[in-house]
Amino acid sequence: MALRVLHVLDHSWPVLDGYSQRSRSIVAAQLQLGMQPSVLTGPLHQQDDPTASETSLDGVRYHRTLYEVDLSGRAIKNCWPLLRELRVVQLLRQRIKSLLRSAEFDVVHAHSPALCGLAAAQAAHTCGVPFVYEIRAFWEDAAVDQNKTHGTSMRYRLARQLETHVVRRADAVVGIARPILDDLRSRGISPHKLFHVPNGVDASRFAPVVRDIALAASLGLNGAPTLGFIGTLFPWEGITWLIRAAKELRARGTKFKLVIVGDGADANELKRSIQENDAGSYVTFLGRVSHDQVERYYSVMDVMVYPRRSNRLTELVTPLKPLEAMALGKAVLGSSVGGIRELIANDETGMLFEPENIEDFCRRAARLLQDPALRRNLGDRARQAMCAERDWKTLVTRYVGVYESAIRIFEQRT
Repeated sequence: MALRVLHVLDHSWPVLDGYSQRSRSIVAAQLQLGMQPSVLTGPLHQQDDPTASETSLDGVRYHRTLYEVDLSGRAIKNCWPLLRELRVVQLLRQRIKSLLRSAEFDVVHAHSPALCGLAAAQAAHTCGVPFVYEIRAFWEDAAVDQNKTHGTSMRYRLARQLETHVVRRADAVVGIARPILDDLRSRGISPHKLFHVPNGVDASRFAPVVRDIALAASLGLNGAPTLGFIGTLFPWEGITWLIRAAKELRARGTKFKLVIVGDGADANELKRSIQENDAGSYVTFLGRVSHDQVERYYSVMDVMVYPRRSNRLTELVTPLKPLEAMALGKAVLGSSVGGIRELIANDETGMLFEPENIEDFCRRAARLLQDPALRRNLGDRARQAMCAERDWKTLVTRYVGVYESAIRIFEQRT
């Protein structure tokens, strides 16, 4: 019998970010594999998608958890401390129980943050369904890097304790990066219920494409090799640092253009950095572009750069965008933080530089920009590695073992 899986998510498509992209890829690949996945988003999805409604996407049913404009709704919308979190868990728990009672599911698969996990754990326990919890990142670490809290605060400690509590209640736990699983083992979590399902890519969609000559001309890129970044502009991505590094690379006589595509919390800092470093003549910041146009912009970039800063978040978590670039056969230059080292074999499928080391960045970037053959060789090997190891059609088969283990442990426990 095909496994019937209820995925519980913080948010989903049409909200566009790495979280929703991974989720969409998983459920689409599971459907192709013969599973029966369904999706439920929590109340916070409504803040990013005010017109959220029940829908079907790629043959998968998407359910929503909506909140009314009452006292509890205002607690969520206005981010009232503690009341917001309590109401999110309460509403989501009720919605999960409603779905579990109206249809049969073999597994409830909740994805971080821990609020989703807590609601799903409680509902699954009440309804007698095995529970799987997947950790994309430790969200308390992201809050530190967004200056919302600090590593010794009560909020940070409580969030960490909640994460550990949810993990202990799960029948199986998935981590998207090995350092996440190492961290959980250090908390005393049994390795027998820990599974690794890394970030992947749809290698059939992200395949090498011919350079878009018209787009390159409109951006003034013809005649010089191009560094590129496509992604969300979080502070830890290091894009404002990249502007300073690019200025030094330019001062050393390397000719190039830099094109940045994306939006996010660091967008204003990025604009300020371009202006302060007088980089407007060779740096183009385009902001967000339509998702169906992304491959066009990849096509005009010769070297994709991912200059992540080193912190707890980036050392533990693997980014998604480098995988797209590698599947497209692009040469990739990334900082050697743990999350990127897990993706790139240095000088084989890409090139690494020491985080926030401008000297090391300039040396390696210049080598790539000045050597088209090196770029082609790295890109070809990257493409081969993605097709062999990181295609979602291959990775998603790991969930069969995760779910079977969760069901077996659940049955032994009950």
